[in-house]
Amino acid sequence: MRLGDILRLAAQRDPRRIAMIAGDRQIAFADYDAAANRFAHLLLDAGITKGDRIATVLFNGPEYCIAHFGNARAGSVLVHISPMYAAPEIARIVERTRPKVLVIEAAIADKIDAVRDRLTSVERVIVVDEETPGAVLTQEFEDAIAGFPSADPEIDIDPADPVAMTFTGGTTGEPKGAVVSHNARFVSAWTTALEHRVTGADVAGILTPMFHAVGLMIWYQATMLAGCTAVIFRKWDVADFIDRTERHRISSVFMVPVQVRDLIRAPAFDAARLASLKNIGAGGALTPEGLIAECREALPHCDYTDHYGQSETGLLTILRPWEAEAHRGSIGRAATGVDLRIADENGNPVPPGTIGELIARGPFMMEGYFENAAETAAYFRDGWGWSGDLAVADADGFITLVGRSKEMIVSGGINVYPREIEITLEEHPAVLECCAFGVPDDRWGEALIAYVVRRDGETADTDTLRAFCTGQLARYKRPREIVFVSNIPKTPSGKVQKPILRDAYLDGRILP
Repeated sequence: MRLGDILRLAAQRDPRRIAMIAGDRQIAFADYDAAANRFAHLLLDAGITKGDRIATVLFNGPEYCIAHFGNARAGSVLVHISPMYAAPEIARIVERTRPKVLVIEAAIADKIDAVRDRLTSVERVIVVDEETPGAVLTQEFEDAIAGFPSADPEIDIDPADPVAMTFTGGTTGEPKGAVVSHNARFVSAWTTALEHRVTGADVAGILTPMFHAVGLMIWYQATMLAGCTAVIFRKWDVADFIDRTERHRISSVFMVPVQVRDLIRAPAFDAARLASLKNIGAGGALTPEGLIAECREALPHCDYTDHYGQSETGLLTILRPWEAEAHRGSIGRAATGVDLRIADENGNPVPPGTIGELIARGPFMMEGYFENAAETAAYFRDGWGWSGDLAVADADGFITLVGRSKEMIVSGGINVYPREIEITLEEHPAVLECCAFGVPDDRWGEALIAYVVRRDGETADTDTLRAFCTGQLARYKRPREIVFVSNIPKTPSGKVQKPILRDAYLDGRILP
């Protein structure tokens, strides 16, 4: 299937149903479908041909959604760029991907102006400006697509053609553009809707950033495939989420774990006002030990469905609500239709209880990294995509991540996996979250450092936590040093930025 078919089929099935709610703005599926077609015609009129790139630098909103599906119908490839990037970061991605059309937020126009001389491929910039009272779309965007046909341009698109590119977080090294096909993301949307039990009866909350794969390519597309009404949140605010959940009767939502924690611990939290919420899907980062149980206690009427995936793949594993207690710390089992393996360095499956790298194959996989043959070849081996995540499975197929292959450290000649140390520390009642990483050590080669955020009101010190580790970890796995910090830096998807922590430690800087 082609990506544009997701919206077409939903509009065909229920044209008058409200597809999106963004603040006071609402748009029905039939009107959404027509607007996406007008945007596609705009691109064709601008000289965009199949395979050309366009780019968005947008926060969540109806214009982003329309550009996304309009791009799919024009046959072009949409480069999703975070508006949170600094101007030089945006310029580097534009220089590498060479989009001809740029759709940007008015709020970040100064960033674009600062690097405009570097954006030599860009022939047109469309600005999403301030909302116009009573209008569904912002004025400049509405003016841009006005007058173009509302019918599908019917470009000859093969489901295997590329449709989008998202960037892999950038937590280590230069971000890589993962190019995905129409069919890959259709398959991923289907798997997500199935495993998160999303149906057309749901009102879905769209909270995570659409410029990240988990927000758009996984969750939002699944809600559109199912025919949900999507409530679009431009930014994360607990009080606003509670208000709009109560007002619109949001029943299913996807969050990164830090948002779940923010919600249930906020002063504004009120379970009664969230009575419509039946399922919280979580992903984008690992769920800390104990958070699922805490969420279940705070919202006993609401399930917590955890999943693991990547920008390169979409959803890979699922931990269903009824499995969470018996398999704490696990990321679940392979999702429906996903071929997974925990493999040794030669790609051979390892037995249960043995650490290996998690690899996957299937129609949901990316095509490769944009114009980066070396990284693509390193990722794909014999038809399998190598995730870089080290994992271990039990006899029932439940998988636990133990760290990144590049994060594994060797201390005194023995492999140590930072995630194992993090899981242990997270079990201590005083620890809210933590991060373990390796640093050079003259004697052992590498040593472990743990950064820890304490829960409010807790005063556990280094000796207390080291003693706790002593009872549960081998000596060579215990952190050499525990550093208490007020927060741990993360990407917009909730992933921990270990290089920042490591660099700060080695430079002798104290994080806030």
